[in-house]
Amino acid sequence: MFLVIDSVCKGYHGQRVLDNVSFSVAQGELVSLIGPSGAGKTTLLKIIAGLDQPDSGSIRSQADLLSNPAILVFQDYVLFPTMTVFDNVAFGLKTRRKGATEIRQRSMAMLDYFGLVDKAGQFPNQLSSGQQQRVALARAMVVNPSILLLDEPFANLDKNLKGGTAEFIRRFQKEYTITTICVTHDLQEAMMMSDKIGVLLDGVLCQYDDARSVYNEPASDQVAAFLGHVNIIPRKYFNLLSLPEAAEGNGYDMSVRAESLIIEKDPHGSGVIEDMLFAGQYSVCRIRIDDLTVTAYSSGGSLKIHDRVRIMVKRYIQLKGD
Repeated sequence: MFLVIDSVCKGYHGQRVLDNVSFSVAQGELVSLIGPSGAGKTTLLKIIAGLDQPDSGSIRSQADLLSNPAILVFQDYVLFPTMTVFDNVAFGLKTRRKGATEIRQRSMAMLDYFGLVDKAGQFPNQLSSGQQQRVALARAMVVNPSILLLDEPFANLDKNLKGGTAEFIRRFQKEYTITTICVTHDLQEAMMMSDKIGVLLDGVLCQYDDARSVYNEPASDQVAAFLGHVNIIPRKYFNLLSLPEAAEGNGYDMSVRAESLIIEKDPHGSGVIEDMLFAGQYSVCRIRIDDLTVTAYSSGGSLKIHDRVRIMVKRYIQLKGD
Protein backbone atom coordinates (compact mmCIF):
# COMPACT_ATOMS: atom_id res chain seq x y z
CA MET A 1 0.00 0.00 0.00
CA PHE A 2 1.12 3.55 -0.73
CA LEU A 3 0.45 4.78 2.83
CA VAL A 4 0.08 2.68 5.97
CA ILE A 5 -1.02 4.01 9.35
CA ASP A 6 -0.11 1.25 11.79
CA SER A 7 -1.39 1.08 15.40
CA VAL A 8 -1.03 4.82 16.01
CA CYS A 9 -1.67 6.01 19.57
CA LYS A 10 -1.50 9.56 20.89
CA GLY A 11 -2.41 11.24 24.15
CA TYR A 12 -2.15 14.65 25.76
CA HIS A 13 -1.94 15.27 29.51
CA GLY A 14 -3.00 11.73 30.29
CA GLN A 15 -5.97 11.82 27.90
CA ARG A 16 -5.94 9.27 25.07
CA VAL A 17 -6.74 11.04 21.76
CA LEU A 18 -5.94 8.26 19.29
CA ASP A 19 -6.27 4.61 20.27
CA ASN A 20 -4.51 2.05 18.10
CA VAL A 21 -5.59 3.56 14.76
CA SER A 22 -4.68 1.48 11.70
CA PHE A 23 -5.65 1.79 8.03
CA SER A 24 -4.02 1.88 4.60
CA VAL A 25 -4.45 4.12 1.57
CA ALA A 26 -3.77 3.08 -2.03
CA GLN A 27 -1.93 5.47 -4.33
CA GLY A 28 -4.35 7.97 -5.86
CA GLU A 29 -7.15 7.27 -3.39
CA LEU A 30 -9.18 9.95 -1.62
CA VAL A 31 -9.96 9.02 1.98
CA SER A 32 -12.17 11.05 4.33
CA LEU A 33 -12.00 10.68 8.09
CA ILE A 34 -15.27 11.71 9.73
CA GLY A 35 -16.25 12.04 13.35
CA PRO A 36 -17.44 14.54 15.96
CA SER A 37 -15.28 17.31 17.40
CA GLY A 38 -12.57 15.91 19.66
CA ALA A 39 -12.52 12.50 17.98
CA GLY A 40 -8.83 12.87 17.03
CA LYS A 41 -9.20 13.57 13.31
CA THR A 42 -6.97 16.67 13.09
CA THR A 43 -4.41 15.13 15.46
CA LEU A 44 -4.08 12.17 13.12
CA LEU A 45 -3.74 14.49 10.12
CA LYS A 46 -0.90 16.39 11.84
CA ILE A 47 0.88 13.12 12.62
CA ILE A 48 0.66 12.05 8.97
CA ALA A 49 1.97 15.51 7.97
CA GLY A 50 4.94 15.13 10.33
CA LEU A 51 3.83 18.08 12.47
CA ASP A 52 3.34 15.83 15.51
CA GLN A 53 4.66 12.46 16.59
CA PRO A 54 2.66 9.44 17.77
CA ASP A 55 3.29 8.01 21.22
CA SER A 56 3.42 4.60 19.56
CA GLY A 57 2.75 3.10 16.16
CA SER A 58 4.10 4.22 12.82
CA ILE A 59 3.40 5.94 9.50
CA ARG A 60 4.91 4.24 6.46
CA SER A 61 4.76 5.29 2.83
CA GLN A 62 6.19 4.24 -0.50
CA ALA A 63 6.85 7.95 -1.08
CA ASP A 64 9.96 9.63 0.32
CA LEU A 65 8.24 11.83 2.89
CA LEU A 66 11.52 13.52 3.82
CA SER A 67 12.34 14.88 0.35
CA ASN A 68 8.73 15.10 -0.82
CA PRO A 69 6.56 15.52 2.29
CA ALA A 70 2.83 15.49 2.62
CA ILE A 71 1.29 18.99 2.42
CA LEU A 72 -1.42 20.00 4.89
CA VAL A 73 -4.02 22.59 3.85
CA PHE A 74 -5.32 24.04 7.09
CA GLN A 75 -8.96 24.80 7.82
CA ASP A 76 -8.25 28.56 7.87
CA TYR A 77 -6.03 28.31 4.75
CA VAL A 78 -3.13 30.27 6.42
CA LEU A 79 -2.49 32.49 3.40
CA PHE A 80 0.14 35.19 3.71
CA PRO A 81 -1.91 38.41 4.00
CA THR A 82 0.81 40.74 2.65
CA MET A 83 1.51 38.59 -0.42
CA THR A 84 -0.47 38.59 -3.65
CA VAL A 85 -2.28 35.49 -4.83
CA PHE A 86 0.58 34.77 -7.24
CA ASP A 87 3.23 35.09 -4.52
CA ASN A 88 1.24 32.88 -2.16
CA VAL A 89 1.06 30.14 -4.78
CA ALA A 90 4.70 30.58 -5.77
CA PHE A 91 5.99 30.56 -2.19
CA GLY A 92 6.75 26.83 -1.99
CA LEU A 93 8.66 26.90 -5.27
CA LYS A 94 10.71 29.89 -4.13
CA THR A 95 11.68 28.17 -0.88
CA ARG A 96 12.78 25.19 -2.97
CA ARG A 97 15.02 27.59 -4.96
CA LYS A 98 13.45 26.93 -8.34
CA GLY A 99 14.36 29.24 -11.23
CA ALA A 100 12.27 32.33 -11.93
CA THR A 101 10.96 31.02 -15.26
CA GLU A 102 9.92 27.69 -13.76
CA ILE A 103 8.28 29.43 -10.81
CA ARG A 104 6.21 31.66 -13.08
CA GLN A 105 5.21 28.90 -15.49
CA ARG A 106 4.19 26.42 -12.80
CA SER A 107 2.43 29.01 -10.65
CA MET A 108 0.46 30.47 -13.55
CA ALA A 109 -0.48 27.00 -14.78
CA MET A 110 -1.86 26.19 -11.34
CA LEU A 111 -3.69 29.52 -11.11
CA ASP A 112 -5.21 28.81 -14.50
CA TYR A 113 -6.38 25.34 -13.43
CA PHE A 114 -8.01 26.72 -10.29
CA GLY A 115 -9.61 29.63 -12.16
CA LEU A 116 -7.56 32.29 -10.40
CA VAL A 117 -5.51 33.93 -13.17
CA ASP A 118 -7.52 37.15 -12.93
CA LYS A 119 -6.87 37.21 -9.16
CA ALA A 120 -3.09 36.82 -9.40
CA GLY A 121 -2.36 40.42 -8.37
CA GLN A 122 -4.94 40.61 -5.58
CA PHE A 123 -4.45 39.99 -1.87
CA PRO A 124 -6.21 37.33 0.24
CA ASN A 125 -8.52 39.83 1.97
CA GLN A 126 -9.92 40.77 -1.44
CA LEU A 127 -11.10 37.21 -2.10
CA SER A 128 -14.16 35.21 -1.07
CA SER A 129 -13.73 32.18 1.22
CA GLY A 130 -14.10 29.86 -1.76
CA GLN A 131 -11.41 31.73 -3.69
CA GLN A 132 -9.08 31.72 -0.67
CA GLN A 133 -9.52 27.98 -0.41
CA ARG A 134 -8.56 27.55 -4.06
CA VAL A 135 -5.43 29.65 -3.52
CA ALA A 136 -4.49 27.38 -0.60
CA LEU A 137 -5.08 24.28 -2.73
CA ALA A 138 -3.07 25.74 -5.63
CA ARG A 139 -0.20 26.61 -3.26
CA ALA A 140 -0.19 23.01 -2.02
CA MET A 141 -0.47 21.37 -5.44
CA VAL A 142 2.15 23.48 -7.22
CA VAL A 143 4.98 21.68 -5.39
CA ASN A 144 3.70 18.23 -6.43
CA PRO A 145 3.29 16.84 -2.90
CA SER A 146 3.42 13.11 -2.29
CA ILE A 147 0.20 13.29 -0.24
CA LEU A 148 -2.41 16.06 0.09
CA LEU A 149 -3.99 16.51 3.52
CA LEU A 150 -7.16 18.60 3.88
CA ASP A 151 -8.31 19.83 7.29
CA GLU A 152 -12.06 20.63 7.28
CA PRO A 153 -12.18 21.92 3.67
CA PHE A 154 -15.89 22.82 3.91
CA ALA A 155 -15.86 24.56 7.30
CA ASN A 156 -15.67 28.14 6.00
CA LEU A 157 -17.97 27.70 3.02
CA ASP A 158 -21.63 28.57 2.66
CA LYS A 159 -23.91 25.53 2.43
CA ASN A 160 -24.71 26.19 -1.24
CA LEU A 161 -20.97 26.01 -2.08
CA LYS A 162 -20.15 22.80 -0.26
CA GLY A 163 -21.51 20.31 -2.79
CA GLY A 164 -19.79 22.03 -5.72
CA THR A 165 -16.53 22.19 -3.77
CA ALA A 166 -16.71 18.45 -3.02
CA GLU A 167 -17.16 17.75 -6.74
CA PHE A 168 -14.27 20.07 -7.58
CA ILE A 169 -11.93 18.43 -5.04
CA ARG A 170 -12.88 15.01 -6.38
CA ARG A 171 -12.25 16.12 -9.97
CA PHE A 172 -8.84 17.72 -9.48
CA GLN A 173 -7.75 14.94 -7.11
CA LYS A 174 -8.45 12.35 -9.80
CA GLU A 175 -6.92 14.43 -12.60
CA TYR A 176 -3.68 14.83 -10.65
CA THR A 177 -3.90 11.31 -9.13
CA ILE A 178 -2.82 12.81 -5.82
CA THR A 179 -3.28 10.60 -2.77
CA THR A 180 -5.53 12.64 -0.46
CA ILE A 181 -6.71 12.38 3.12
CA CYS A 182 -9.44 14.73 4.29
CA VAL A 183 -10.96 15.25 7.73
CA THR A 184 -14.43 16.77 7.86
CA HIS A 185 -17.68 17.09 9.80
CA ASP A 186 -19.63 17.34 6.53
CA LEU A 187 -20.96 13.83 5.95
CA GLN A 188 -22.72 14.39 2.64
CA GLU A 189 -19.68 15.98 1.02
CA ALA A 190 -17.40 13.26 2.38
CA MET A 191 -19.68 10.58 0.91
CA MET A 192 -19.77 12.39 -2.46
CA MET A 193 -16.05 12.64 -3.01
CA SER A 194 -14.36 9.77 -1.17
CA ASP A 195 -13.10 6.36 -2.22
CA LYS A 196 -12.98 5.29 1.43
CA ILE A 197 -14.55 6.62 4.63
CA GLY A 198 -13.06 6.21 8.10
CA VAL A 199 -15.31 6.82 11.14
CA LEU A 200 -13.38 8.04 14.20
CA LEU A 201 -15.29 8.00 17.50
CA ASP A 202 -13.47 8.79 20.77
CA GLY A 203 -10.10 8.22 19.13
CA VAL A 204 -11.02 4.76 17.80
CA LEU A 205 -11.31 4.01 14.08
CA CYS A 206 -14.67 2.20 14.28
CA GLN A 207 -15.08 1.51 10.56
CA TYR A 208 -13.06 1.94 7.37
CA ASP A 209 -14.73 1.07 4.07
CA ASP A 210 -16.24 2.55 0.92
CA ALA A 211 -18.95 5.16 1.51
CA ARG A 212 -21.88 2.96 0.49
CA SER A 213 -20.84 0.14 2.83
CA VAL A 214 -20.28 2.50 5.76
CA TYR A 215 -23.73 4.01 5.30
CA ASN A 216 -25.69 0.85 4.55
CA GLU A 217 -23.73 -1.60 6.72
CA PRO A 218 -22.39 0.36 9.72
CA ALA A 219 -20.07 -1.53 12.03
CA SER A 220 -22.04 -0.65 15.17
CA ASP A 221 -25.08 1.19 16.48
CA GLN A 222 -22.75 4.06 17.40
CA VAL A 223 -21.51 4.39 13.81
CA ALA A 224 -25.06 4.19 12.47
CA ALA A 225 -26.26 6.93 14.85
CA PHE A 226 -23.36 9.23 13.97
CA LEU A 227 -24.30 9.07 10.29
CA GLY A 228 -27.88 10.23 10.90
CA HIS A 229 -31.01 9.78 12.98
CA VAL A 230 -31.79 6.12 13.61
CA ASN A 231 -35.14 4.72 14.80
CA ILE A 232 -34.96 1.61 16.96
CA ILE A 233 -38.09 -0.45 16.27
CA PRO A 234 -38.81 -3.34 18.68
CA ARG A 235 -39.95 -6.60 17.16
CA LYS A 236 -43.47 -6.29 18.58
CA TYR A 237 -44.13 -3.44 16.11
CA PHE A 238 -43.01 -5.35 13.02
CA ASN A 239 -46.55 -6.42 12.13
CA LEU A 240 -47.66 -2.75 12.07
CA LEU A 241 -45.10 -1.84 9.40
CA SER A 242 -44.60 -2.98 5.82
CA LEU A 243 -41.21 -4.54 6.41
CA PRO A 244 -38.70 -5.98 3.93
CA GLU A 245 -39.19 -9.71 3.66
CA ALA A 246 -35.66 -10.34 4.98
CA ALA A 247 -36.55 -8.74 8.29
CA GLU A 248 -39.40 -11.12 9.14
CA GLY A 249 -37.05 -13.65 10.68
CA ASN A 250 -35.08 -11.05 12.60
CA GLY A 251 -35.29 -11.83 16.31
CA TYR A 252 -33.89 -8.45 17.35
CA ASP A 253 -34.94 -4.81 17.29
CA MET A 254 -34.67 -3.18 13.89
CA SER A 255 -32.64 -0.04 13.18
CA VAL A 256 -34.11 2.19 10.46
CA ARG A 257 -32.92 5.62 9.30
CA ALA A 258 -35.43 8.47 9.26
CA GLU A 259 -35.09 8.80 5.47
CA SER A 260 -35.86 5.08 5.03
CA LEU A 261 -39.36 5.38 6.49
CA ILE A 262 -42.05 6.11 3.88
CA ILE A 263 -45.24 7.64 5.25
CA GLU A 264 -48.55 8.00 3.45
CA LYS A 265 -51.80 9.51 4.66
CA ASP A 266 -54.18 6.66 5.51
CA PRO A 267 -57.25 6.85 7.82
CA HIS A 268 -56.58 3.23 8.83
CA GLY A 269 -52.82 3.69 9.27
CA SER A 270 -50.98 2.57 12.41
CA GLY A 271 -49.27 5.89 13.08
CA VAL A 272 -50.34 9.43 14.01
CA ILE A 273 -48.22 12.52 13.26
CA GLU A 274 -47.62 14.28 16.59
CA ASP A 275 -45.25 17.01 15.37
CA MET A 276 -43.80 18.36 12.11
CA LEU A 277 -40.80 20.62 11.57
CA PHE A 278 -40.29 22.19 8.16
CA ALA A 279 -36.64 21.79 7.10
CA GLY A 280 -36.68 23.10 3.52
CA GLN A 281 -36.42 20.14 1.16
CA TYR A 282 -38.35 17.92 3.59
CA SER A 283 -40.32 18.00 6.84
CA VAL A 284 -39.22 16.16 9.98
CA CYS A 285 -42.21 14.18 11.24
CA ARG A 286 -42.55 12.68 14.72
CA ILE A 287 -44.98 9.79 14.51
CA ARG A 288 -46.59 7.88 17.36
CA ILE A 289 -47.32 4.15 16.95
CA ASP A 290 -48.97 3.03 20.20
CA ASP A 291 -46.24 3.81 22.79
CA LEU A 292 -43.42 4.10 20.23
CA THR A 293 -42.32 7.38 18.60
CA VAL A 294 -40.37 7.33 15.34
CA THR A 295 -38.91 10.06 13.15
CA ALA A 296 -39.42 10.17 9.38
CA TYR A 297 -38.58 12.68 6.66
CA SER A 298 -41.41 13.56 4.30
CA SER A 299 -41.20 15.62 1.11
CA GLY A 300 -44.98 15.63 0.65
CA GLY A 301 -46.75 18.89 1.41
CA SER A 302 -50.20 17.46 2.15
CA LEU A 303 -49.44 15.92 5.56
CA LYS A 304 -50.20 17.76 8.79
CA ILE A 305 -50.17 17.22 12.56
CA HIS A 306 -52.75 14.68 13.81
CA ASP A 307 -52.96 12.95 10.41
CA ARG A 308 -53.10 9.17 10.60
CA VAL A 309 -50.47 7.57 8.34
CA ARG A 310 -49.35 4.23 7.02
CA ILE A 311 -45.63 3.59 7.58
CA MET A 312 -43.45 1.48 5.32
CA VAL A 313 -39.78 0.57 5.72
CA LYS A 314 -37.82 1.10 2.51
CA ARG A 315 -34.52 -0.15 3.94
CA TYR A 316 -33.33 -1.19 7.36
CA ILE A 317 -29.77 -1.00 8.64
CA GLN A 318 -27.81 -4.22 8.38
CA LEU A 319 -25.01 -3.98 10.92
CA LYS A 320 -21.76 -5.34 9.52
CA GLY A 321 -21.34 -8.91 10.68
CA ASP A 322 -25.06 -9.50 11.34
